[in-house]
Amino acid sequence: MEPIICSYGCGKEAKFFFKSGNGCCEKSPNTCEGKRKKDSEKKKGKFLGIPYWSFSGRTLPIIPWNKGKLGVYSDEHRKKISESLKGVAKGIASSPEKEKERRIKISETMKKNPSSGGLRKGSGRGRKGWYKGYWCDSSWELAWVIYNIDHNIKFERNRLGFEYEYKNQKRKYHPDFKILETFYEIKGRRSFEKMDEENKEKIRQFENNLIILYEKQMKPYLKYVTEKYGKGFIRLYE
Repeated sequence: MEPIICSYGCGKEAKFFFKSGNGCCEKSPNTCEGKRKKDSEKKKGKFLGIPYWSFSGRTLPIIPWNKGKLGVYSDEHRKKISESLKGVAKGIASSPEKEKERRIKISETMKKNPSSGGLRKGSGRGRKGWYKGYWCDSSWELAWVIYNIDHNIKFERNRLGFEYEYKNQKRKYHPDFKILETFYEIKGRRSFEKMDEENKEKIRQFENNLIILYEKQMKPYLKYVTEKYGKGFIRLYE
């Protein structure tokens, strides 16, 4: 009678058998040399040199649908994709007509809900949009807004400008949000030291309660939102 070979790919004779019907050269498959090697390859994202997925205990290769194909997207298709993405990162519409409509919508919303804020010269460069009546200038602002709404924390979009002086010129500083008597500024920077001198100066001169949320301080908000809504939470923009 021919010996039964280990089910886990090491090539040795199976000496132990499990309820599943599999045989193994060791008492535990986890100590089988063949299984340990396969597990190691899987952790590297490879099996037999190609991506894999598991179904009913079998490891099967994934063959990309466009493998070996050239020119998957035609020039016309690429142009359509480009047109559809216009304004997504800049917070503007894809055409002058749509941009006009967007600004009218902002104006009407501000009249209905003054706390929502609105267009402001020199606002952020991140992914912009509306979320439940609040205008957000970046994905970080969106995460902060979502977190506070989900936790029933009352806040408002700040509409006040505070005067500060820089290089002998008087200018206006607009913090992003306000909770009670405390203002909040969401900065796309790692720390105070990483900001330019003008930003540092307007913070130094600010006389009210102010909380600056840098990268470290934003982590709890971003973690909450990504865990609940996924990394693509910017799709929540209205």
